[in-house]
Amino acid sequence: MKQLFLLFSLLSVFPVYSQQSSDFVCRLGFTFEMSFKDNWGKNMPVILSVDPLSPADAAGLKVNDIVESINDVSTENKMFNEINLWLQNGSSGDLRLTVSNLSYKKKAVVLRKDCKLSNALNERNLASVYSFYSLENIQERSFICPFKTTLHSGLNLMNYKTFGFMEVDQNNRELEEVINESIRKALEKKGLIYQPDNADLIVSTYYSYDKNLNYEASPGAEKLPLASRYNMQTEKMETLPVYYHPLINQKQAKYLLNLGIRMIDRLRSSGSNLVVAWECEANEMLSSDYSINNYAVFHIPLMLMQYPYPQTLETAQFMYLSMKYNYTGLNYNIDNLKEVVDVDRYSPAYRASIKPGDEIERICGIKIENNPKTASESYKQFIYKTMPLRDVHTVYTNSSGFTQCMFWDKFKYAQIADEFKKTDNATIYSYLFYFEPYIHLSGTNILTFDIKRGKERMSVKVTPVLRLETMFGNYK
Repeated sequence: MKQLFLLFSLLSVFPVYSQQSSDFVCRLGFTFEMSFKDNWGKNMPVILSVDPLSPADAAGLKVNDIVESINDVSTENKMFNEINLWLQNGSSGDLRLTVSNLSYKKKAVVLRKDCKLSNALNERNLASVYSFYSLENIQERSFICPFKTTLHSGLNLMNYKTFGFMEVDQNNRELEEVINESIRKALEKKGLIYQPDNADLIVSTYYSYDKNLNYEASPGAEKLPLASRYNMQTEKMETLPVYYHPLINQKQAKYLLNLGIRMIDRLRSSGSNLVVAWECEANEMLSSDYSINNYAVFHIPLMLMQYPYPQTLETAQFMYLSMKYNYTGLNYNIDNLKEVVDVDRYSPAYRASIKPGDEIERICGIKIENNPKTASESYKQFIYKTMPLRDVHTVYTNSSGFTQCMFWDKFKYAQIADEFKKTDNATIYSYLFYFEPYIHLSGTNILTFDIKRGKERMSVKVTPVLRLETMFGNYK
């Protein structure tokens, strides 16, 4: 598992960073790829993801933004490495980007880099690395949906601004109105305008839901894995009565479901000759009854994440990241974990007068382990040793493929808290989740740092900020 065996290979957590010098790394907080699709941003960078609380997020960059220029130089027909070099070498720490999306064209954006010493390890990194201290608060999960997306070659989706719907089938009026409402909300959120008459795009849907005539009952069917997917309405991962696994045969599904969405170019279509600019179709195998109404409300927002720039066409791949942790603003030396190399300006640690160069000896009474290799081994041993204290009913697989992710057993919090206090477990970075009762039973979220500054030793109280980050996207 990545967290266990590559504990301190942390530069990979920066989606886009710039190496200003050998001493500094500047985080931008977004990923991109060069588009080679006629339909969206051809031969220009398209943004794939934006980290919460990052410089890109603060600047207002959005997923699917087409980056048309950087520092007033066009990005068209440039190579990926050349664009990446431009992002690294922005003058004065700022970058001027021009971006376009469905709801704006040639929008000017100023991106201010977040630069740190290259050996600095921040608390966001640590919360991710030490996620097994509190899986209740740090989750990174991925899933795949069987969405096949088709694009009409030569049609640029940037040219469509309005949409309407095909006439509703009166025999299925209630269902189609639910489907259309879900589509309307998703497209308006993307920046398209609903226009019932003479719209650029006419949305058409098709669907079916039937018992599987070829269904064959098999022993152990109740143990077949069900899909867990992110519900964009509740903002939570949910387990559904849906099979999606390469080893599951269609004969094992009790029901089969089909749902498709077509975007038809109104001006180019005539009579029965429909020009489909974009289409997405879902074909699902179900373990039990799951109405197409409920399926549509849940999945249409996911399907429309493939519009206008699908990263994959035969399936859709999604990533969900949720983080809740204590932020003090401390940055540790990745080679000597006791040393503070930087303190974020105006952070809780800054206001408590902790300074770069301070040596941290203990946090909340736990002695710090300064050797990264020893710290990694202690973390692995803690995970293995405390597995019996987890709730087996909460098991899930994380995005790294580890199948035994589980929350702590609520009936064993006192025992778990004792394990966190044991010196040999070296759970120094559990302070990131000190607000949880299984780490600190009293629930008082005030941290004590024992610090050595030269020959002077002192104890400093820090009241952290509870930082919340959530990111959900359609990734390769």
